[in-house]
Amino acid sequence: MASEDFKTVVKRVNVVKQRRLRVGIVGLIVLLGVAVYSLGYQQGFDDRVPLVLDEAGLKESISKLETRLAVNTETLNRFRVELAESEKQVDELEKELVFYRDIMSSSEDVSAVKLRPPDLSWDPARRELEYRLVVQRLAPGSQFYRGQLTIQLIDSEGSVIRSSSAAPRHDLAFKYFQRISGTIALADTIIPAAVRFDIELSSPRKRRYEQTFDWSTSIVYSTQ
Repeated sequence: MASEDFKTVVKRVNVVKQRRLRVGIVGLIVLLGVAVYSLGYQQGFDDRVPLVLDEAGLKESISKLETRLAVNTETLNRFRVELAESEKQVDELEKELVFYRDIMSSSEDVSAVKLRPPDLSWDPARRELEYRLVVQRLAPGSQFYRGQLTIQLIDSEGSVIRSSSAAPRHDLAFKYFQRISGTIALADTIIPAAVRFDIELSSPRKRRYEQTFDWSTSIVYSTQ
């Protein structure tokens, strides 16, 4: 190959110009990035749900929630009271069922009777004992019961206490049961140890029954 076929090309590179070009390109890219970011941020800001800073509205909402909570609490408390009353009624009905079963139960002694545990309420301010009780039969049949019930207060030595009023006496006349109630007034110095109930039947047969209830375990103190 001839030597004249080869050509040497010398190209001069302007380093400063290239550097400025690169810096310009980088700057343009940065400006484009900032522009895109700004547009996206503005679009996002416009699409955000606005925060409501309505203090009056917030207070009203809180007040409604508190009212609803109070109503729910009151309803729950009322339900608890009604449930307790229902349970009490069921308990009373069960006692009544036992009561009537005792009345209809069989007994060989036609004169057999029973004194159910009495309700004894003591009022210390008035020094009065209020009693409520039921006398019932324990034998089947159609016989009628007559007699007398006497209520006595007993001291710690077993003696009858003479109260300011006479010992209460109640006439008995029933076929199935009889409810009895009354009060006994006591002097300030009297401290009973027990309450005794004496039942003396005259028909259908003469019989005598006695039941004693301890004062400390049977008395309920009245707050009225």
